[in-house]
Amino acid sequence: MSTGGNRTQTAVGASIYIAPLDHVAGDVAGLLGNFLFDLLGMFYPRQICSKANVVVIELVTNVMEHCSIRDGALRVDLKIDGDELCITVANPVSQEEFEAVRDRFAIIASAEDPKKLLADTVHRRRIDRAKGGLGLMRLTAESKFKLTAEYEQGFLVVKAQFPMRGFA
Repeated sequence: MSTGGNRTQTAVGASIYIAPLDHVAGDVAGLLGNFLFDLLGMFYPRQICSKANVVVIELVTNVMEHCSIRDGALRVDLKIDGDELCITVANPVSQEEFEAVRDRFAIIASAEDPKKLLADTVHRRRIDRAKGGLGLMRLTAESKFKLTAEYEQGFLVVKAQFPMRGFA
């Protein structure tokens, strides 16, 4: 095992493709999140590994819970180097499904204070006894990820980016 050099400058990439989604028979989100946590742990501090784990679990769980095209595929891509951690999750969706996701992302992205948006949403949901829908807000408010959603050839492509400056 090498002990020389700055390991946090190591470039790591991983791509995982699963199809069809209907064949998933367990916690694929947790499995993928934990796998990437362990892989990144060879090179990066635990705090960065935890960020990757949380994003993968949240985004893949969203796909598994909300994707209506069950015979479609899931793709997870991770890229990290000394500059940025980028996780992309893609799955097939209808144009209408994409528009609903895009609108939700627009609300999150336009929040002047993501922590206040999260707190206000938690308060409203508590009053209404509603559940869910907080994970994406937590990724921006607590984990400091920039989230984007695009529609590419029938696929919802969600990208979570975290600047690595200060962690190397």
